[in-house]
Amino acid sequence: MSRLSAIVGIGKLLAMLPVVYLLGIPAVTADVLRVTPDEALLTAREAWRAGDYEVANRIARALLLADPDSVYVQLLLASTEPKLGRPQEGLTAGRKAWKIAREEEAGKALRYEIARTTALAALGDDRPMLAQFWLRRSLDVAPDDKAYEQSGQDLAWVRNRTPWRWSIDLEAGPSDNLNGGARDDVFRIGDFDLGTLDDGAEALSGHRANLRFGVQRILPASATAQSVLSFSLEMVKNRIDGASQAKAGSVRSRDLDRSRIALGLRRDMLVGAAERPVSLRTEVGYNWIAGERAGPHLGFEAQALGWSGADGSLWVAIEVERNWRDTAPEVIDVATVALIGERPIRGGEGRLSLALTGEIMRSDYVNSTYDSAHISLGVDPGWTLGPGKLSFNAFAGWRDYENYSLGFAWVTGGRTDRSLGVSVDVALEAWDVMGFAPVVSLRHGRTESNVSRFETSTTSVSFAISSVF
Repeated sequence: MSRLSAIVGIGKLLAMLPVVYLLGIPAVTADVLRVTPDEALLTAREAWRAGDYEVANRIARALLLADPDSVYVQLLLASTEPKLGRPQEGLTAGRKAWKIAREEEAGKALRYEIARTTALAALGDDRPMLAQFWLRRSLDVAPDDKAYEQSGQDLAWVRNRTPWRWSIDLEAGPSDNLNGGARDDVFRIGDFDLGTLDDGAEALSGHRANLRFGVQRILPASATAQSVLSFSLEMVKNRIDGASQAKAGSVRSRDLDRSRIALGLRRDMLVGAAERPVSLRTEVGYNWIAGERAGPHLGFEAQALGWSGADGSLWVAIEVERNWRDTAPEVIDVATVALIGERPIRGGEGRLSLALTGEIMRSDYVNSTYDSAHISLGVDPGWTLGPGKLSFNAFAGWRDYENYSLGFAWVTGGRTDRSLGVSVDVALEAWDVMGFAPVVSLRHGRTESNVSRFETSTTSVSFAISSVF
């Protein structure tokens, strides 16, 4: 008779056998089955697989009296307690199992099972954020690629059903042009040299750090619509290096800093018989420039899926924003229209994206009034180089100021800028920690202008942390 048959046949009596063994009560009848702790543990696991969670839990609790530091007993409790309506006890057992496994330097497969079991207990306790944490832990100890992908898919599934979501991006690195300064010190309008540029107008090298933090609250949804509340914070910090101090003049590092906070409300909908996705968003926030209050902003945005199919998709986006300045009687209005297309390449292993953007800025200040157009091409070929996954981006831009003032004179024909740039990103996914991987980016851009102050060249290297899933 197998152990599982014994459970079914003897019922509750077998559930008490480990207690009989552990207390040293002698076998007095032929109906009592003597088992070792290892056999009792195996019996409990078989009971769990058969769906008899109460029997498995009773055996585990009895074994706990003899060996509270058994990683396998704690794991069994972590898996059975939530099934019996006690998810908090399952979480506690899961944490203990993880601690013991780390102290004993257990194998990846065991720690992977512990992390995923504890994530399930967290879900049972209605704590999806904690479940994400444990799923990310399972990514670190996944025994193979299949297990890694499974936890990644489960993480995405849980995140999409979590009412609270957060994101954090930190990017830092050196740049040879923090201030968007000119390539040289010659002040030139077209073919006419007008002297030299003021201090701080040339390119200043140094280091830049960019922090972006966001929190979202998903509100209750209907079958075709959902609303999302959001808070976001962005901070850009700069440090001019010693080599550029002479050229900086009175310009300080903090003069290049900027910050922005915003509160937003987004409404996602499925519209029409075809249930095409449409998103409407409004945002209100405040801006700081050079550490000083700049003023509030108010924005509206609409996005809609124009076309989708096996060959890709095309989105249309329209955005308008108004910025007020506290330090001057100036209002800046910006209107943007964008077309964003995407399609798979290399049999679905990579992605190709193309974005066309037009922007109109109007202001009380003539030098903040311009029209611009921008095109960018992104290629994610699905290639890997060592531990990294490669992606590429190229862009071209045009900006035209119908009128442009130098303060003492007007520029004949206004000002026109043309820019080109490329970037290469390497996501070191093989070096991820809890599903977060370092990303190294190399960027280079160059701008030509009829006003030499805005003829720039910028090369930067940045290091960032990004979620793989």
